[in-house]
Amino acid sequence: MNQKFRKHRYPTAFVLTVTTPRDRQRATLIDVNQGGARLEGVENVVSGERVALEVMSEKVTGTVRWVTAHRIGVAFTMPARPALVDLLRQGVRSSPAARFNSMALREMR
Repeated sequence: MNQKFRKHRYPTAFVLTVTTPRDRQRATLIDVNQGGARLEGVENVVSGERVALEVMSEKVTGTVRWVTAHRIGVAFTMPARPALVDLLRQGVRSSPAARFNSMALREMR
């Protein structure tokens, strides 16, 4: 039996810019790994189109593999740098205060 499984994708909620053949859009990265990502809020794209994700000063290019409602799956052209994936895994970056979410902290007595 020869089954192929994709690598684990890390959940996140990173807001970034997506460049499509028609325009630039703001979107939310839902999950990511070195080989690809799932995004929410991208409109007017079809499977097979090339897109670029812009993260800070870096661009990661890829091909849209699937499209549903307002979500897309992207396979990266070249694997993303591990450091970039680690940055994206950190989650929401729409505001500086988001990094200091204390939901997982407990008061110790």
